[in-house]
This record gives sequence, C-alpha cells and structure tokens, in this order.
Amino acid sequence: MKKSKILYHLVKPIYAIPLRLLYRPKLIGKQNIPQEGPIIFAANHKMAFDPLLVLVSTKREVSYLAKSELFRGLHGWVFRKIGMIPVFRGKQNAAAVLEAAEVLKAGGAIGVFPEGKRNRTQEDLLPFRRGAVRLAKETSSLIIPCAIKGKYRLFRKGIQIEFGKPIQVNSYEIDQANEILREEIRKLLRK
Repeated sequence: MKKSKILYHLVKPIYAIPLRLLYRPKLIGKQNIPQEGPIIFAANHKMAFDPLLVLVSTKREVSYLAKSELFRGLHGWVFRKIGMIPVFRGKQNAAAVLEAAEVLKAGGAIGVFPEGKRNRTQEDLLPFRRGAVRLAKETSSLIIPCAIKGKYRLFRKGIQIEFGKPIQVNSYEIDQANEILREEIRKLLRK
C-alpha cells in the first residue's frame, strides 16, 4: 500500500495534540536528530503510547515497525496509509525488513523497539534483538538512541523522551553494535 504524506500530516496532530495536552511530555536532545538522511529511532518500550511519543517529538516522517495485531479494520488501514510497517511476532519478517530498507534508502526515518515487545519487568531493558543494527548496517543509516523515562500521568509532567547522539554502526560487528546501542539507551535511562 502506498504511503500518503497528506494523510500522515493530517493524522499526526490528531495524536500529537491530545498527547501533549494530556501528558505534557518533556523532550530532551532534539538537536541530535538529523533533519535529513536515513535514520532509525531505537527506543525502549514500556507503554502503548511510546511510538506516538517518538512520532510527535520530531518533524521527520517516521515509519514505525509495529505488531501486526494493530493493523486490523479502519485503524489498520490508516496505519498502513501513514507508513507504519506490520511485523508478525515469532516469524521471519522479510517483507517488513525490505519495506523498512526501502524507506531508509530513500532517506527516510524508521522507528523500532529493539526489545521486540513492551518491557513489563522491573529491569531497565529486555535483551535486544539485532534487527535495528542489521538494518542500519545494510542501509548505512544512523541510529538515534531514545530513552523514554517516567510515567504517563494525566495533566501532570512525568513522561520524558531523550534523544542521544547518532550512532554509526558500519564499522562494528552486529553483536558489538547491538551491545553499543543497548548501552547507550541504558545510559540515557539512568541519567
């Protein structure tokens, strides 16, 4: 399905305005987000609103890799039209990887959660899957580490997102790059 830039820019405020009004997120490190060129936002994931927080924190159009269960009915159609990419849990996702690579090769932005699912534990981070760094290496994309901290509390400050400095992983092996990314996000979380 072809992405609609018009629909993306119509839908984004529908999510952004209530998120900003209801949860008053604090944004840190926005200057670390390159205005052009291929980038991958890699963030920790605790709550359902996390992808929206990344989307509304940047002027870049971000295509998020998201679980396939979200792509049902009208909501799913809208997700596909604004560039979200479905991922099927527990399966190889060659089509999703190819679609994400196409976005990056065109100079776009992708959003991923390297943990692969929401972290419902007391640990800072779950083990990281290697997809983000593998995709970055294959497309020579920068990775922007993101740390989502605090809690979503209605009408009170409490949630914040911090963007770290871009990471270039081309000169590292996949496992080494993955550990560097995980450590960068951990450092941001513990600041």
